[in-house]
Amino acid sequence: MAFKWTTTAEEITEAYNVNLKGNVAIVTGANSGIGTETARVLALRGARVIIPCRTMEKAEGAITEIKKSVPNADMIPMQLELGDLSSVRCFAKAFLGLNLPLHILINNAGIMACPKSYTKDGFETQFGVNHLGHFLLVALLTDRLKASAPSRIVIVSSCGNAQMAPREGIDFDDLPANKQYNSFRRYGESKLANVWHAKELQRQFDAESVDITVTSLHPGAIRTNLQRSTGLAEFWDFVKTGSHWGSMLEEMRKIKTIGQGASTSVFCAVSPDVIKGEYYADNKVNRNLLHEEADNLDKARTLWKVSEQMVGLV
Repeated sequence: MAFKWTTTAEEITEAYNVNLKGNVAIVTGANSGIGTETARVLALRGARVIIPCRTMEKAEGAITEIKKSVPNADMIPMQLELGDLSSVRCFAKAFLGLNLPLHILINNAGIMACPKSYTKDGFETQFGVNHLGHFLLVALLTDRLKASAPSRIVIVSSCGNAQMAPREGIDFDDLPANKQYNSFRRYGESKLANVWHAKELQRQFDAESVDITVTSLHPGAIRTNLQRSTGLAEFWDFVKTGSHWGSMLEEMRKIKTIGQGASTSVFCAVSPDVIKGEYYADNKVNRNLLHEEADNLDKARTLWKVSEQMVGLV
């Protein structure tokens, strides 16, 4: 089934006649932007949706907003701060304590091009929030996903994985950003980490013959709170490095609505046509927006081992 870049998330579910009654989904960052819309559309189609946000107030606010258009939405507010690994562990424990299955996990929350800062655990903030927090979350919920299979993990990356990360990929020797810091480059590295995380997860599940589908994606250019920290001066510094910014500008010409921006996340969550381990944009596989090292499984495994150590799993 073919869709355009202008197709909305709701239209995706209409086209497939999706019925998610009995399914449980988690959508991180569901209090704003495409996260709210993703949660709304899943709830519209009958899923029970967990709404984890940095504060309970934000989670409850998101639910109030969603219920304006989906009065019967079945949603549970919970607290989750991805920049604090103790919060990730508390959330996972609380969710598992609900004794619910888990069919869809959408790692949507993220930050972009923020000034140099560090998480509570001392990690560079973009890498810590965009990758490490979600890495630990997936690890803590993997057994529940396996028990609920067939299930799906959807990781929201960005075209920035290709256009902002350096040619070699992630600088594992400078993850704390002690040597240099460019907010756009660090964003690109965190988004490449999302891609490698998805690739290695899928490899491991396939090796275990577990029916879990993992995808990563570029949602498109959308005016949301994600860009609140970006600065023109630092963007110009990034452009001057000679990075592949032409294709990024091409993407930016396709400014999407929130509904259109959430469509690829929802497509990856519900479409029977999804290919395991692939990278999606505009509701189809799109390898043109992948970093040249995206399929480097050795580097994906290195990221996995480094991440395990950083979040205290080994």
